[in-house]
Amino acid sequence: MSNIIKVLCFLYYIYLDLATLCNSPKVTVARLQGDIMIGGLFPIHTEISNLGNQTEPCDLGCTGFDRRGFIRSLGMVHAIERINNLNLLPGITLGYEIYDTCADASKGLQETMRLIGEHDSSDSIIEMMCNNTNHIPFVKAVIGAGYSEVSITVARLLSYHRIPQISYSSSAAILSDKRRFPSFLRTVPSDVHLTKALATLTSIFKWTYVGVISSDDDYGRSVLESLSMHFDNQPVCTAFKEKIPSDVGNPGIDETIKQIIGKIEKSLAHVVILALKVPIVIQLFSEIIKQNISRVWISTDNWSTSREIAEMPNIDRVGYILGFSFKNGEVTGFRKYLQTLHPGPNAINAFIEEYKHLRFECTEEYKEYKSCISVSPENCRASESVKFKSPLACSIENVSLATDDYLDRNIELDGSYSAYLAVNAITEALQNILCSNGTCNTNTSFPPWQLLREVKKINFNDSDENIFFDNHGDANIGYDLLFWHFINGSMHFHVVGKYNLQKSSIDFNSSKIVWNTPHNKVPDSKCSKSCIPGQYKIHSNIMCCYNCGLCAEGYYSNDFDIKECTKCPDDQWSNNGSSHCENRTIEYFQWKNPFAIVLSSFAAIGFLLALLVGIVFIKHVATPAVKAAGGIYGCVMNLSLLISFSSIVFFIGEPNDTSCKIRQPMFGISFTLCVSCILIKSFRIVLAFELGKRIQYNVKLTYQPLVVITTLTGFQVCVCTLWLFFKGPSVTKIVIMPEIVILQCNEGSAVGYGIMLGYIGFLSLICFALAYKGRKLPDKYNECRFITFSMLIYLFVWFAFIPIYVTTTGMYLPAVVVVAILASNYGVLCCHLIPPCYIIFFKRDSNSREVYLKSIQSFSKGKRSISYLAHEVPSNKTFKECQTCLNIEGSHSSSIHGLRKRSGSC
Repeated sequence: MSNIIKVLCFLYYIYLDLATLCNSPKVTVARLQGDIMIGGLFPIHTEISNLGNQTEPCDLGCTGFDRRGFIRSLGMVHAIERINNLNLLPGITLGYEIYDTCADASKGLQETMRLIGEHDSSDSIIEMMCNNTNHIPFVKAVIGAGYSEVSITVARLLSYHRIPQISYSSSAAILSDKRRFPSFLRTVPSDVHLTKALATLTSIFKWTYVGVISSDDDYGRSVLESLSMHFDNQPVCTAFKEKIPSDVGNPGIDETIKQIIGKIEKSLAHVVILALKVPIVIQLFSEIIKQNISRVWISTDNWSTSREIAEMPNIDRVGYILGFSFKNGEVTGFRKYLQTLHPGPNAINAFIEEYKHLRFECTEEYKEYKSCISVSPENCRASESVKFKSPLACSIENVSLATDDYLDRNIELDGSYSAYLAVNAITEALQNILCSNGTCNTNTSFPPWQLLREVKKINFNDSDENIFFDNHGDANIGYDLLFWHFINGSMHFHVVGKYNLQKSSIDFNSSKIVWNTPHNKVPDSKCSKSCIPGQYKIHSNIMCCYNCGLCAEGYYSNDFDIKECTKCPDDQWSNNGSSHCENRTIEYFQWKNPFAIVLSSFAAIGFLLALLVGIVFIKHVATPAVKAAGGIYGCVMNLSLLISFSSIVFFIGEPNDTSCKIRQPMFGISFTLCVSCILIKSFRIVLAFELGKRIQYNVKLTYQPLVVITTLTGFQVCVCTLWLFFKGPSVTKIVIMPEIVILQCNEGSAVGYGIMLGYIGFLSLICFALAYKGRKLPDKYNECRFITFSMLIYLFVWFAFIPIYVTTTGMYLPAVVVVAILASNYGVLCCHLIPPCYIIFFKRDSNSREVYLKSIQSFSKGKRSISYLAHEVPSNKTFKECQTCLNIEGSHSSSIHGLRKRSGSC
């Protein structure tokens, strides 16, 4: 602290000696004397003249009238006059003393020292500068400065005296540090929020590769550092980070700008963030327009509402301008005040006089320009001072401001509104200190630190918004998102959204932003070309850069820059690099398929044959041919074959869960019933003709056809029921080719399916064994040959079926099963059921009991001689066995008994 005091004392010594050391220019000031004085620091000019060549501690003269800073200073003046006119502090008037900082920190420090030490240059002032314990400064508060670099310098001095300083536009994050700047406050947000808003904006528009150009001062470095931190937390990379000297008169600016423009041209970044002062932006854009470079420019609050930039010739050629400004608001009566601009009673304002001179005075330069325009307009070049002139200059005398709307057209609502809020905040604090119940204490000798304490606590409403300062001295005010729209030859600022500090979010209407692109598409800013639909991003070592890969077969991407391809639904497919999926062609064993037509024809023929045979059997059930074929069980076989042929219907056509569950059990149970009947027939014949006396007394117990058939078929029913219950067949989709999906039945449990088929095979094998044993029976009763042949067909078909079924894929898999069923059914039909029909229709003479008995008698004689040779069995044994056979068949026993009496033997 002692070092700071020494520096301040030294600076003040220099200040006191300025007038004697050199011929300094006349001090320009705007002043209104009041009971309570408020200081103001505004950049009325853009730069200090000849700053680099000064060798003496002279007062710093300024050049380049800054319309923006001038209007903001008028905002402060109007706010103070408005408070006095409304008598918000009864018995007390506010005064102001406004100085020009010329956008320079040194000048700002010099003018701040005027605010503190003016009107007294005695030794007591020197003592006050070095020991401020009991001193009450000339001003109670200071509004300003404009640029953060100036505010940072000024805040050191004002904080030493604990004079409240409220800035209307300084947004550098460092100023929120209350340990270094305890008396600094502002009616705008900190750049911490600005950079967060910028990062949010780039995220919303999916800009991942941006350039940043900042001023080479505390403000620019603060923005650059904060932006980098936010960009690190999201997929945004900085293409380049460039700095431009912040003082306008710096001789190196032109060369720096040319180098930066070269980088902008070569860069893939189409979005550039500019954190620069207005004069620097003007210089940069002038060169950009010459080079015909078009980009998306993101403005910070420094220049987002600059009319000077907006009025540059061909400004629309730079591309799009989008950015954040401090809150825009209309100050009541301010526009009218600008139209009747005058210092007011008891006030002086050198800045207003300078403005009138620059705007309306008829200079020789302007006369020459007007003469040139009248002769050869295309060869006339207007200087900045000429451009600033009113068209009425040199036309009429005593031009009135009421006839000139220049200031009204160039109001930047954000800056003037922020200055207005700063004055209101000080007024609110003064009311808390001095006023109570509508009256105010006229003793205004309180120290500035008391006002500072109250200002930090104020809470007031304006434009339906509650305003207060947080612990860092920052107002709780967000940003307006602006889009520069070129309409009818002039640039307009459109508020398209707002940034909410509390939510850290942007609420905006995208339809208000006109990009002048097909479908109003947002321009890209990426370090890689966009991955088109059908591609996906393959990231490289650089976070924001990537290559593009084609989506694999069966995957797609339907938008730009997709991180990964989406898998097509099961019923759709896509080729490599597809942007969409196409419906798969669904294939199954259709009815219109030629092979299906052939198989269904055979099934229909088989069904009709089985139906006709069944009718014949029922009609001739009492004939020996039908009895020999199984009698009533032959009819059951016909019924089972009808069901088996019918099951083929469920193997053709579009499958569903119901058809899948019906078809295999339907065939399995029906064919098991058929084989069970064949098994009974085989067992009956062998039982009668081959087993002989060993089972003679037990035959009635052993041979129970209905029980056996029911038991054997019931077991298959149980197998199928368990199969369906635990893991039955269902529809499944099989993709063999990408564009084709085959719809077929999945048989579910392979164990259940195998047991069903294996059980039928097992019964067939028993039938085959019994039939083979009875292959030498009488011709009329010898169906064993047919049984053997039919069972051989079945076993061969289904043994061949297994490897074919396992290796077959595609829609013809059901056809394999159908072929196997047809072969099995036709084997039974042709071997068991059609031969009796042949006898019934074509050998009626043979279809009699006498013929069948003669056949048995003939077999018995041969059998007897063989029995005598082998076993010496009684001669009547074979006849009794035959009788047993016939009794089992159901033949009339009385006829057999009569035949036995007549012939004496079988």
